Parts: sequence; structure tokens; C-alpha cells
Amino acid sequence: MSFWKKIFGKTNENSNNKTESHFDKYRRELNELNLKSTSDLENLVKPLIRQATKLEISPASRPPENSQMNSHFGGNPYFEKGEKWPVTKKGKSLDFIFQVFNKPESQLPDNIELIQFYYDWDEFPWDTSDDGWLVKVYKKIDPKNTEFIVKPIDLEKPKYCEIIFEPSNSLPDWEGISEYDYNAQKLSCILNEDQPWDNYGKIVEKLVGEQNYQSQLGGYPKWIQGESTPKDKNGNNMKLLFQIDSEENANLMWGDSGLIYVFYDHESERIDFNLQCY
Repeated sequence: MSFWKKIFGKTNENSNNKTESHFDKYRRELNELNLKSTSDLENLVKPLIRQATKLEISPASRPPENSQMNSHFGGNPYFEKGEKWPVTKKGKSLDFIFQVFNKPESQLPDNIELIQFYYDWDEFPWDTSDDGWLVKVYKKIDPKNTEFIVKPIDLEKPKYCEIIFEPSNSLPDWEGISEYDYNAQKLSCILNEDQPWDNYGKIVEKLVGEQNYQSQLGGYPKWIQGESTPKDKNGNNMKLLFQIDSEENANLMWGDSGLIYVFYDHESERIDFNLQCY
């Protein structure tokens, strides 16, 4: 008997009648939908493909003139007149991590022209409710209204790193597939009871290629410690705004080789933050 069947296929010892195992239930439900093969699995998964933009972080370099108007890690962020350097609730300066201007290749929401991310390495927040992180959104920018703000002296001066945008396609990871198509997860379990993730992984690689941990805009998150996509007020999955990997060139290390995940709800403009590491 397979490992998964041992877990899901136990009978009720107090009953004379055998109870239907999870696998039997899955098989019956899928048969009713005529879903039986790996081709059926591929047809379920294919409509879920989302476009994403991989962020390749270039080695550190000298900032060009007026670098505040570029997408980059480190360096100097874009500010407008009247703004101040962001701080925590305790008044400590937040460190500037990166900024991205919305361009056709960026996969950012249409109502955002610029996003910036700030972080407090001492506070080291892990979750939305923690202090010490900020996603700053500009719906509109005015290049004529820019202002240079000197980085606070209590912050290190991270090196300037340019961003190279690479278009890619994205699919949910194994732990997240049930959030988007439960039948795809059930069919994967039926096709291989011992390693239900195996067929799904092969389909993903066939459709979009190998999905590694990476910095990206849009698409689906690739979780380290398990599925944690937040829900909007209607109970739907919020869309990934960006995820940022531990990046050597930008001198970023989120815990033990972790990633940060930021989600955005277009309707309410709510932003959620999560950090996971090994």
C-alpha cells in the first residue's frame, strides 16, 4: 500500500462498512468529469499560466546621472518635493531596497507608476502586522517635481545595482495548486499516489520551464515554507505584486537564504507582506 494511501485510505475500525478513502473519492469525482490522464492534467493547468517578469540584478556599478529615475536596487530612491525619508513607527530610518518604474515589460498593475520597498534590518519584520517594512506606491509621478533627499547617516550606503527585466511565465507551485484548481491536485494524486507532486511538476516544466526561486514581478509565488497567499475581502487569492530573493549582487539576505513576498489587491489597494526562509 502506498504511503499516501496509508494516510488517506484508512477505514473506520468501529464500522462494519469500509469508508471511502480520499483516493477513492477523488477517483469517483474525477471519473464523473472524465478526468483520468496526464493530458487531462495538462489541460487543467494550462489556463492558469500567468505572465511574470524576472528581475536580474546586475553587479554593483556607479550610479548614472539622475539615477532616481531608473529602476534599480540600492542607490538613491525617487522622491517628490515635500516628502521625507520613510521611518518606522519608532522613528528609525528605513533602508531603501529597490524601486521599479512601470513599463510594458514590468507586469505591474495599471494604476501604479512606481513602487519602492523599504526595510528595517534591525527590526527584521516577517509579516504584514510587523513594523519595519514599507511598500511605497506612486500612482502618478511628476519628473518636474522630483527632489533629492540625502540618505540618513544611520543607514549604510548599499551599492547601486541595475535591473534587467526578463519576461517569463509562471504557474503555482505544488503546495499552491489546490488554491487555483483543486481538480488538478486531485488528478495528480490519482496519477501517482506515492509522489503526487511528480506529474504536476513535469507538466509545469513542460509548459513554463523549471521554476526556481527568483526575484520577480507578478506571476505566482514560489514558497519556501508552504502556501501562505493572503485572501482579499471576498475570499479570493490576492495577486503577487513582487517577490524578492536573497540577492548576492545587491547584498540582500532574508534570514537564511529566504525570500520576501508582497501581495496587492487592486480594488482595495491593500498590500500584504510575508518573509519565509529555510
